[in-house]
Amino acid sequence: MRAKVGSRRATIAAMALVAVAGLCRFAGGQEGSVRKGSLSPHIKLRSVSLKDVRWTGGFWGGRYDQCRRVVTPNLWRVMQLPDNAATFNDLKMAGGLAAKADPGGTKWSDGDCHKCIETMAHLFEVSGDTELDRLMDEAIEWVAKAQQADGYLSSWVQLKGVDRWEHLNNHEFYNMGHLMTAACMHHRATGKDSYLKIATRVGDYLYDVFAPRPKELAHFGFNPSNIMGAVDLYRTTRNPKYLKLAGIFIDMRGSQPGGSNQNQAAVPLRKEKEAVGHCVTATYLWCGAADVYAETGEEALLDALNRLWHDVTTHKMYVTGGVAALHHGELLRRTFRRWPRDSVHEAFGAEYQLPNRTAYNETCANIGNAMWNWRMLGLTGDAKYTDVMERVLYNSMTSAIGLSGTDFFYTNPLRRCGPDVPLLSNDSAARWPDTTPKSSVHCFCCPPNVSRTLAKLQGWAYSVSDDSVWVNLYSSSHLETKLPNGSAVSLAQKTDYPWDGKITIEIQQAASDPMALILRVPGWATDAALQINGKPSNVELTPGTYAAIRRQWSAGDVVELDLPMDVVFLRAHPLIEEARNQVAVMRGPIVYCLESPDLPEGVGVDDVAIVAGAKWTPRRDKDLLDRAAVLDGEAHVKQPPDWTDRLYQRWEPASEKRIRVTLIPYYAWANRGISQMTVWLSTR
Repeated sequence: MRAKVGSRRATIAAMALVAVAGLCRFAGGQEGSVRKGSLSPHIKLRSVSLKDVRWTGGFWGGRYDQCRRVVTPNLWRVMQLPDNAATFNDLKMAGGLAAKADPGGTKWSDGDCHKCIETMAHLFEVSGDTELDRLMDEAIEWVAKAQQADGYLSSWVQLKGVDRWEHLNNHEFYNMGHLMTAACMHHRATGKDSYLKIATRVGDYLYDVFAPRPKELAHFGFNPSNIMGAVDLYRTTRNPKYLKLAGIFIDMRGSQPGGSNQNQAAVPLRKEKEAVGHCVTATYLWCGAADVYAETGEEALLDALNRLWHDVTTHKMYVTGGVAALHHGELLRRTFRRWPRDSVHEAFGAEYQLPNRTAYNETCANIGNAMWNWRMLGLTGDAKYTDVMERVLYNSMTSAIGLSGTDFFYTNPLRRCGPDVPLLSNDSAARWPDTTPKSSVHCFCCPPNVSRTLAKLQGWAYSVSDDSVWVNLYSSSHLETKLPNGSAVSLAQKTDYPWDGKITIEIQQAASDPMALILRVPGWATDAALQINGKPSNVELTPGTYAAIRRQWSAGDVVELDLPMDVVFLRAHPLIEEARNQVAVMRGPIVYCLESPDLPEGVGVDDVAIVAGAKWTPRRDKDLLDRAAVLDGEAHVKQPPDWTDRLYQRWEPASEKRIRVTLIPYYAWANRGISQMTVWLSTR
């Protein structure tokens, strides 16, 4: 299907000038307006500015510092390579700043470049680093030169000379959506409008093309960062047409026959009951819908998101918070008797279809799951969303980046059987530093998604409501902010979480009126205890909820929350076939795994069985995995039978012996060479 719409009302400069003029008036008095719900009428919790929160150490403080010192400079270096899968060189070529050739990057390279700039904007907002400012100015100039006269910008399409909107896999929405979001973040961080002018021209172009709701473009929603981007543009400029545009994008999906489940375009979102298709496009769609609900309050959107959240978390999410069971597969819907089978990839499977070795769990999909739950938390204040968000952050997001901060995984399986087992699409036996032709993986979307999440994560640690501070994530940090009611508050949090469940919060500046300090009690945290100024508190601490402490605070007041971190053995639903008769091990929010470097020579991870409920002892070693807490315990090793030229054989009792083994955090696997690994462990 060739859609000849590239020239439709090619120039809308007058509209762009109006929008930018409105933007300049708006920006001065609305600092932080693109934060989740700063002005949104249907938000329960409001975000704090990145400048209001400072990591002062601990787990996330270390990751943030590494993002600033190592990850981001390395991304910038790699993305200058003309043959990396994400490369700024394609934008340079499209803008006449480099000799033209075939694009070296993927069709979605532009979007990944915008995520890199977004990372730098988040870091600059806190640091004011002039070198970051200079590099962003340089990159934005490349983007500006590449933009076409009518506002269109997608360098692969421009360099190839193919028609616009010719095929949804050309990822034009992905590229322009991430541009709009990154430009809004850059404007907030720097006060400059150079990037934002580009974004408003993109938004105006998209409005011009899609406001008529052309039927031939009904299914052009692949990788729908455009919905989030349009809402960000609305929140920044207050131009209502961008919010209308975001709504149009949602309305068009599934509005015409022929839409695919792969693209969530077979059923309109408001009627959808199942999580289907590509997991990045799904979670991004749901993020965009949550953003639109925050502005409009349309209950049908929230109802759909609630149905989908239930389907994901009770049928289709891994214990690590990962989503995307399938590399490639076939979908047969349960809710339609005669629905044709649909080919899907990088996708949700059927209910309880959660394989381990072949799990896809793309890093971007896992991050999309966290982004979606962050938004749902803002809409509702329900701690169940924070629990999922935290599960992703500590496990299936952090597993994607090596401890060095310079190498990455695209997929995040729960079992790896060593170097001799064939790999599937985008799998790799070891993390990779780049995606040039010599790499085993040729997609670079995940590294800048990890970096932008790490760069803004302190903004997820706390939320505020009218007279309340909500503590979402526990890590040593300092908060200094104003509540929506105008009260100034500052507090200091000290903890060694996630290795230790003791958290201390000191009020350093108290609101003049009574205020609620609202602490999250994670779903795994049984027998939590609370003290205020050294005295036990009777505030109810129910796992999986927020606990409110409302009082007149004074500077120097100290709150101590103790979340006992027992080792917990989890079993899976019996319909998850690949986890039957096995357990997963968690301590606090951390999922653990068994890796072959911690086993005797000749023993594989499948030869080991643990005793569920046995004692496991946490240990931290300064020379092991960046001082992560590992678990030491006893296991049984079975002598495997000879399987040469056999697929089945008679069962006989196997001889076994006891050994001491160590479990490591799942996120830390594959940092000691190519290995075997498993999250789910046999029991005896």
